[in-house]
Amino acid sequence: MLNISKKGKVNLLATTLVEGQKYKTVADLEVKLQISRRSVFYWLKQLNATLQQMNLDDVQRLPQGGYFLTQETLDELNKHVVEHSQPELNADNRQKLLIWLLIQQKSHLSLVNLSERFGVSKNTIIKDFKQLAGQLPPDTKVVNTNQGKILTGSEAAQRNWVYNQLEERNQILVDAVKQLPDLTYATEGLTVLQRKIGNYYSGDAIKTLILYTTWVLDRLNGQHKVIHDDATFPMDEMAKWVQKFLSQRGPVPAAEVGSLRRFLLAGQLQHVNQDNDLAKQLFAITAKVARRFSSVSGIDLTSENFLKDLTTHLYSTYFRIGFNIQYHNANLSNVKVEYSYLMNLTKYALKPFEKFLGSPVSSDELALIAIYFGGEVKRLSPGWLGVEKEPDVMLVCTSGIGTSLLLYQQLTAHYPSIRFSQPISLDEFKQYDLEQHQPKLILTTAKIKSHSDTPMLAVHAIPDEANFQQLDRVFRQLNLLDKSKETKTVHAILDIITDYARVDDFSGLTASLEDYFEDKPQTVESVKPSLLELLPLKHIQVTDKITDWQDAVQRSFAPLRREESVQHRYVDQIISITQSKGPYMMLKDGVMLAHATPQSGVNALSMSLLILKHPTHLRAKGEDRPLRVVFGLAPVDRDSHVHALSQLLALLQDQASYARLLKVKDANEAYALLETVAEQPTNV
Repeated sequence: MLNISKKGKVNLLATTLVEGQKYKTVADLEVKLQISRRSVFYWLKQLNATLQQMNLDDVQRLPQGGYFLTQETLDELNKHVVEHSQPELNADNRQKLLIWLLIQQKSHLSLVNLSERFGVSKNTIIKDFKQLAGQLPPDTKVVNTNQGKILTGSEAAQRNWVYNQLEERNQILVDAVKQLPDLTYATEGLTVLQRKIGNYYSGDAIKTLILYTTWVLDRLNGQHKVIHDDATFPMDEMAKWVQKFLSQRGPVPAAEVGSLRRFLLAGQLQHVNQDNDLAKQLFAITAKVARRFSSVSGIDLTSENFLKDLTTHLYSTYFRIGFNIQYHNANLSNVKVEYSYLMNLTKYALKPFEKFLGSPVSSDELALIAIYFGGEVKRLSPGWLGVEKEPDVMLVCTSGIGTSLLLYQQLTAHYPSIRFSQPISLDEFKQYDLEQHQPKLILTTAKIKSHSDTPMLAVHAIPDEANFQQLDRVFRQLNLLDKSKETKTVHAILDIITDYARVDDFSGLTASLEDYFEDKPQTVESVKPSLLELLPLKHIQVTDKITDWQDAVQRSFAPLRREESVQHRYVDQIISITQSKGPYMMLKDGVMLAHATPQSGVNALSMSLLILKHPTHLRAKGEDRPLRVVFGLAPVDRDSHVHALSQLLALLQDQASYARLLKVKDANEAYALLETVAEQPTNV
């Protein structure tokens, strides 16, 4: 702990910037110091004032990297380290420590004892206990006794609370657990477990599991702290190891075996035993997931190494979701906003995994998986995954990225020239670095307190006409709506008027014309064409005369070749890729999205559709898939076709619409179906 100021927060902030990774985001500092975003900026100013008094450089900031100290400042500050200094506790840290003491069932937790322990007044402790209600583990409560305050209720919930705090590296808990006698026993035991089962944990996961297992062993020394809930679980290798491991410290009920087994299975892995039955199942699921991603991204992510890496990640995800062990990381909110396009593709790709799970993947887990895809995409195609442009407007919704996509789609359709962020949840918004991203407006469907000077506006999840009128006014005030057409029209009319008439008040006439055209509804061309715009009637074919799948692909692109939107080599490249990589371009059974990279021979953004009255078979790389429909896509970049693609995916995910597509008799009937789909909101 550094000691450069009489103010504890300055010392804690300086220590945080010196320790760990070099760059710290505002979110990192919020979490570490347990203070609000506004308070972070206040204490940064206080720290800079202290550094200036010491003739040292101020805290530095990189737009993308966060806050850091220069090497000269680091060298000097390291001379001011004080061993065993007690960091100042804010209200949040103090309340977490209170819960920890209650869970530990420390004796004499009276108001007097606690006020002396924390160096605060009894009134402060009373206030802390009043605020604990929303922070206590579920199904627990604080009870007054002759010996002081104690915590009663669910032992399992208390265990979960401790695990989460250790995972978040609550330093007070970490330091306390490291002093327990079974730390070495737990470390050696988990080392043996990894060798025995063949699954190896990531660095962060093994640290958390060693600490948690150490604490559980200490917990079991008091029989009144044992889990006695009914537990049903398979006596697999993990369960047998846990039973042997715990029983060496004394007899334990089966529920204890099941409890520790859950946490060990949910720990993030860096290597999974590929001979494991679940791993084999997940490898097949992962292959489907990767194919779905590849089919809509245009990048082949089906290599053996990538599938193994993703299977390893999904193995732990499977258990975390199944056991309801929530994963949360404040830094993932930036992934959700900056790589929203990647998040949407990942969400689409994960449908087979969610079906296997029987439940949806949370937004944080989704962001983690998107990072895996993003890393592989960046390796294979560095230019494809550019950082999204900063949003003009932040969307904050109660349901995060789920149903609130409806609001996003309505806004992007209504205001195509404005960049909206993907919707983020309230919790994600609290961790969002507004200073870094600097949106011009925050739109929210919930009541939230602004923690910046950025203007905020509340809207309905489904905006009505009054909402849109209000949005029009606000967007114009913030110069977010493109007035270029209006300005050109006004200038053209002024040129005509001045040719034939004398204008005494030129400025007044200009202002009047601008007001007139501003009130007129303007049609703004969509930046990203719709499915109908890319699939006109002349690009649609229905046929019953196809020899094989290669013929189907060639036939599907015939309209685009006639218009010279694609070159002949582009179609040959698609067939060649499919023969060497297998049918990864299949969006679903029966449907192929045939495409390659723009560099393979695309002259203009376009799409085509071929419907086979009698299915053929796509046989490639040892796989055999029925083929009924071929959508031909000729992309010119990575996102110009995203709107049309989202409408296409909506059609295919709607079983009724898809069934109608297979039964159309001619191109006119197919086009009429596409018109119906185009009128509906999409949700990738």
